Amino acid sequence: MEESLRSLIGLGSVPFIVGLVEIIKKWVADGRYYPLFAIAFGLAINVGIAWAFAVTGRIEWVGACLVGALAGLASSGLYSGVTTIKAGNQEL
Repeated sequence: MEESLRSLIGLGSVPFIVGLVEIIKKWVADGRYYPLFAIAFGLAINVGIAWAFAVTGRIEWVGACLVGALAGLASSGLYSGVTTIKAGNQEL
């Protein structure tokens, strides 16, 4: 139960990561780095979540890093998908 709750919270952070990357865009103009920022934010958030849920004092680093990388990649894909859809609607 606890592992699935951590994963659910970790993957639920995807919209938050999209928002953080949008904030970073004010300072970083090169779009090639946005997915790296998304993955870094995902890793940081999910390692923090794993640390907060570590009741026994043991942090599951592999699971936290995996969910963090997935959340970062999902947020970057979410942004690119929305951008593609918006660009497609403007052509109509």
